[in-house]
Amino acid sequence: MNEANRLGVMIQGINYQLEDLEKDIWIRLLNGALKSREAFHTTSIATIADGAISQRTVVLRKVLPAAKQLFFHTDTRSHKWLELAKNNNISALFYDAPARLQLRIQGKAVLHQNDAIAETAWQTTRLSSRRCYLTMAPPSSVSDQPTSGLTPEIEQEQFTLDESEMGKQNFGVVAINVGSIDWLWLHHAGHRRAHFNYQTNTFQWLIP
Repeated sequence: MNEANRLGVMIQGINYQLEDLEKDIWIRLLNGALKSREAFHTTSIATIADGAISQRTVVLRKVLPAAKQLFFHTDTRSHKWLELAKNNNISALFYDAPARLQLRIQGKAVLHQNDAIAETAWQTTRLSSRRCYLTMAPPSSVSDQPTSGLTPEIEQEQFTLDESEMGKQNFGVVAINVGSIDWLWLHHAGHRRAHFNYQTNTFQWLIP
């Protein structure tokens, strides 16, 4: 490690070096997956379709720091699933307003359906969340009126766990193999930025 990489940034009285920041990033991501009130519980993910970029917000469901993987769930009939099946490049944007921290994550998506990873995730998905996969028509289908796409019974959660199993065929898990993380801390006296590249195993300070 060169001398520049040993220099740190002071945040709330703590001197963070690059290695410290990298560990802090994954702790924050892990907390985001485990706690619904954490800032990193949701993320905006971007996919590519026919040369255009499409974004949407998803819930961070699982984080594996050692493997550098993030997971979220989605309907396999959705545009994002079909887009990722064609082009698995994916970007995730996280922002913690109170901490003034932004993460831009680049990676490759791996789709899981009808396998062990999807099965485990489905079995731990709550009944209220399974409702999302019980629409009769696929997401983005045109409707002549405002609707959730669910029957009134399902919309009011008047269905059993066994009945929810119909949604399993539409359930998928997207794993993001993280290739790099761009970290940005916003500060009135001058922002700070760092980049963590897992493909080349290089951690660097950058000009914001």
